[in-house]
Amino acid sequence: MEITISGKDKERLQQVEELAKSLGLKISKKQVLQEKKKKKAIDALEKLAKMGAFKDIDDPVAWQKEQRKDRNIGRDE
Repeated sequence: MEITISGKDKERLQQVEELAKSLGLKISKKQVLQEKKKKKAIDALEKLAKMGAFKDIDDPVAWQKEQRKDRNIGRDE
């Protein structure tokens, strides 16, 4: 069985975690992992921005549309 617990009250969530540990239950902290992954992505984008990686993109919407266009991948249809 798997139970997901979520909430904004960190103190109560901590209490639930401590209770689960005292009962010998396995705990998987998906939210913590998601937050770390999100921070890592934000840090990478900020680093790219500081490097000027996006300075040649005048119109981000047009650039994105161009990137999404279907391309010939070498197969005849």
